Amino acid sequence: MALQWELIIAPSPSCKRILMNRIMKSMPVDQEELLNRVKWGAVLLLQGMIAQTIAAVDIATDIASVEAFEVMGNCPQHMPAVAIVGSVGEVERALEALKSGGKLL
Repeated sequence: MALQWELIIAPSPSCKRILMNRIMKSMPVDQEELLNRVKWGAVLLLQGMIAQTIAAVDIATDIASVEAFEVMGNCPQHMPAVAIVGSVGEVERALEALKSGGKLL
């Protein structure tokens, strides 16, 4: 089963604020600097089974200069989504690697 995905180019301030709030729910305080430092040119949102999502994060972060963050939902027992964040070119590079590897439709 392939992961569901959405690509957001140049996320609006509101979109970024919502994502940052959801990401910070799962992030240790000592790692918050990374969230503020990363370039928010584009965001690739991935959602699916946990094993597939983690494997996709590994591929994306190995192939491109991007950072991956958990996006927490209402239930803290599962990981509903992951945000791959970086420059537009690097996020698109990660997306193409995931598509060619059969992780995404």
